[in-house]
Amino acid sequence: MPNRPVIGYTIYFRDPHVDAVDRGLREPLERLGALPLLLSRSTSVDDVEALLDLLDGLEISGGHDVDPAWYGEQRHASTEPADAAHDAFEIELVRRALDRGMPVLGICRGSQVLAVADGGRLIQDVATLHEGAGPHDNDWLALALEPPGDHWHEVTVETGSAAERWFRGGPREVNSFHHQSIADPGRRLRATVRALDGVIEAVERSDGLGWAAGLQWHNELQWPHDPRFLRPFEDLVEAARRHRARRSG
Repeated sequence: MPNRPVIGYTIYFRDPHVDAVDRGLREPLERLGALPLLLSRSTSVDDVEALLDLLDGLEISGGHDVDPAWYGEQRHASTEPADAAHDAFEIELVRRALDRGMPVLGICRGSQVLAVADGGRLIQDVATLHEGAGPHDNDWLALALEPPGDHWHEVTVETGSAAERWFRGGPREVNSFHHQSIADPGRRLRATVRALDGVIEAVERSDGLGWAAGLQWHNELQWPHDPRFLRPFEDLVEAARRHRARRSG
């Protein structure tokens, strides 16, 4: 095995910006001294365990809606048709990674997968199901790579959380391109960042048995423009180094 921590990452290949997302997920890991490994999708539990045996950390990307059947709900009219194989792969991967204490970073849909895998549930449509919701479902195709503007909004950050360090030295604002969000973070996670309307924007693992975080915003597209958005990747890589040391020691 290489001395660098190996971090596996998933890609939702139907994303129209798949190349930009791939670079945004892969390049910060390389820059921080990790070895990124793009994971082939499989729904076999044995394959998932074998993949995790190769890894020191995990990164779950954005994409389309998670099937609400995973958290015991009927499909809302606004919920996109699910990719059953992709849901099954990512949820099994994250569930088993959390059980191992492996570091996990989820971005946008990835944060929602993180919560669902840990027994949480989602708001299927923020605009209609979250009272007093502000604008969250902005135009991804037009704005995903753009600097702060009307598609960004202010957030509140829990004191003492990892997220408090992420925002240090700049405005507490995030970009927003989602119509769903986390309603219940799950058994081992807690909400640490919220929009001013109360919508959960980030969750962190809180049981002391590993590091995990989910971000509703797209830091993978903004870290080249603002070094603050590199900080969640820094935390992931450092946690992966610690996890690797425990496995080899």
